[in-house]
Parts: sequence; C-alpha cells; structure tokens
Amino acid sequence: MAVSQKLNTTLLALLVGTVLVVTACQSSGVDTVDISPPHEYQFERRQGRRTPVILIPGTLGSRLYNTENGEIAWGNFSATISELQDELDLPIDRPRLTQNRDNLAAYRVLDRAEILLKEGSGEVSFYAELIDHLSQTLGYRPAYGKRFHRGHDLFVFFYDWRRSNVEAATQLREFIESIRRDLRQPKQKFTFLAVSNGGMIARYYLRYGGRDVVTGHELDEPLNPNWNGLQDCERLICMGTPHVGTIDALHLIHDGYAPNVLARRYPPATIFSFPAAFELMPEPGEPVFVGEGGESLDIDIWDSDTWEQYGLSVFAESQQDRLKGEIAETVRPGEDRDVLFNQRMNDQRAYLELVLKHAHRFRDAIAGEPGVPTEVILGVNTPTLARVGLVRDGEDWQLFFRPRFPGGRYDPMAEAIYASGDGVVTRRSGLGLPLPQSSAELLDRGDNFRRALSSWTFTPFSHREMFDDQMLRLTLAETLSEP
Repeated sequence: MAVSQKLNTTLLALLVGTVLVVTACQSSGVDTVDISPPHEYQFERRQGRRTPVILIPGTLGSRLYNTENGEIAWGNFSATISELQDELDLPIDRPRLTQNRDNLAAYRVLDRAEILLKEGSGEVSFYAELIDHLSQTLGYRPAYGKRFHRGHDLFVFFYDWRRSNVEAATQLREFIESIRRDLRQPKQKFTFLAVSNGGMIARYYLRYGGRDVVTGHELDEPLNPNWNGLQDCERLICMGTPHVGTIDALHLIHDGYAPNVLARRYPPATIFSFPAAFELMPEPGEPVFVGEGGESLDIDIWDSDTWEQYGLSVFAESQQDRLKGEIAETVRPGEDRDVLFNQRMNDQRAYLELVLKHAHRFRDAIAGEPGVPTEVILGVNTPTLARVGLVRDGEDWQLFFRPRFPGGRYDPMAEAIYASGDGVVTRRSGLGLPLPQSSAELLDRGDNFRRALSSWTFTPFSHREMFDDQMLRLTLAETLSEP
C-alpha cells in the first residue's frame, strides 16, 4: 500500500497542534501547558491493552565480554582505545562457520556507554534513548537480562552481532521461551521492534523459528519455511532495516571500522571475520559496481574470485603487507615467513568461499513476504551509498566509497553511487527494493515485498543517530499506539 495516510495525518495533526498550542500560549501568556510526548500519550499509556514488545537491536548494539577474564571487549570507553587481551576478531580457519568461536559473548544491550568524546570522555546514550522514550511516553516497563517478572512488557534482546544472524535467531527462540516461562504465559505473542540488522533476524525467525537451514547446506538445496515464528509474533516494526542489504557492510569489510575519530580503527581483517557483515551485503544479483562514467559493471560481489581480482578487504595490497608485518613480529626460529603467509592467505580464501555461500543462502532463506503485518520506518534525508565506484589505476583497481572530487566538480560516478536514505540504508533497500538496474526477477521480488508491507513512513533521521530524531520517536509512539 502507499505510505500510511493514517499515520502521517496523525503526526501532522500532532505537530500542527503543537505549533498552535505554543502560539496560543505565547499570545495569552500561558507558558505552563504541557504538550510533551508523555503528556500527549497519557491516554494510550493508561489503556494497558497493548502487545508486549521485544526489542531486537542492530549491529554493534550488544555489549561483549570475555567469558574467561571478564574483560569488556565492546561497550565501554576503554574497549575503544586500549589494546585488549582479546580483539574482536573471530577465528576463520575452522571447517564450519559455527566452529569459528572465541571467548567473547554478549551480555546486555548497549544502552549507555562511556566513550571518548572529542577532548575528554563522557557517557553516551545508545539504545537507552529509545528505551527511555518508550518508557516515559507509552509507559512500557523494560526488562534486561534473562530473568523476567510480571509487569514487564518491553523485553530487550541481545546477541553477538559478529556471528551469523541464524545463530541470533536461535537465541531469540530461547529468549522468548524464557519470557513465557518466567511470566507463566505459554501462549503470549509479541510485537517485534527491530532496529537495522534486527529486522533481518526477525524475518529469518518468522520463517524458521530457531531452526538452522543455512549452515552446511548447499545453495541449491530447497528452502522449506515452517513459519514457526508466526506463533510468537503479532506484528513486525522495522526501523532502518536494509532489507536488500547495504553498501555500508561492504565498505566496513573493505576499509575496517572506527567508532569515532579518536578511537582505534578495527582493521579490515577484523570485520572480514564477522559472518553477519557478509549477510548484510547488497542483494545477490544487484549490479553494485559502476565505472568512472557511472556505467554499470558486470562484476559479482558474491563471487569469491572478485575479491582477489579487485583487491577487496584482506586481499588489498596494503592488507597483505599488514599481514606480513604481523607474521614477522610473531615468527619463531625455524619457521618460514613465506610459508606462514601463504597458509594464512589460503585460510582467508577458504573462509571467503564458505562465508559467501553461507550469507547467500541466508539471504535466499529470508526472501519473500514477512508473514506478519509489517511496518517500516525509514530515514530518507541523507545521501546514502547505493553502489561502489571501481576505477583501474595502472595494474591495480581503486574502489570509491565517496566522491573523487570533494571540491564540487561534477562527477558522473558520484551521481551513480548515491541515493536517498539514512546514511547507511537507502530508501529502496528499506522498502525491500533492489537497484533499478537489477534484473526483472529481482525487481518483481522487491515489488512483492513492498506490496506486502502494512505501511511505511519516511522521517529525516540518520542511521547512526536515529534515536535523536524527534520525528522518529513520534512516529514510533504512533505506530505502537495503533489499536
């Protein structure tokens, strides 16, 4: 259907009403009238007939700690600047992805964290901003951890966002069983409130519950959804979910990641070891590469040969030099550096083959309609990468995830790689639509997904600061208040 007219009309009325009330108060001298969201939604807050919510956070949204020494690996200030005993890298040399495990585990949503802020440090709100808004505006009573009590109706899920979303779906099943057991409500259904990657987990869960139909399976094996998740979910709300993937995932795998300008950078090899990052790449079959004139290039990002041929991620010359340096620092007497280097490169090649096949099957597994009423909230006010520039540089290739000419010179390649979105997820991906240059089959699949949505709403939020956006918070309050 079209953008939800009911939701947009209500929001417009609320905002216009706010302006009128403020104007009236100013003109009459009454400056104590409460028109804050908690006041506006007090009727909805008192009704108490709503379906409980499970909040499924996105990538980076859960704290990680070392189960052996208790050291926090992700989620506080020191973790972003210090050299930890354990990095975030997962092993990549095991025959199955599920065996590539380390000592890190998730233990709580990243609600607040002490983090470096320019000069000095301070506490920054992440999911706490969203949770506090739902608590104060609509009266939800949040529950953290794995033990729950009567009265809780906002359950905050957490998971290891490095690992496959299939594993997260299995943990979600256990999470729901714990809620029902503790609340003694064996038939309770929930609203899934999914942020970014959380929407991918939710879509998989709806179709397969906690069953793994991806690991160890061939791409051409039949996928037979049992829709076990439908017995747990009444409706799905997605905020900034990249339903057909995001170039940002490829960008992070290729260039690495730094939480902020003063924090240390996690190198490409670290992100390369995360199966979940590959599950968020652009839709298989999309023509994501463009030449310097903006023309589409027939290059498949889901073909492992592409990565080595064009120097992506750990196959870039700079990253191979980095690997050689690491080997030189740790080599023992009698060991051959070249042999060790070739062994590590072969491990990376074998892992890439495995993780690409796994991620491709995951994306095939979630393709299609969600199965429950699904509402989408998207940010559309920021230029967002939809494609990647690829230009030959002598014998090498150079990737462009940003314009080549920052001074404003016209660049047809820059025109081709950007689209509207929230800075990470394009509008089209948020609606389940592949690139317009995609095949007719992909375009039809996208149209079918969009038609299956109950509603979608556009707001100006940016992906990495979405909870700061007042329009998003009002939109979410309205969506959760619908009867």
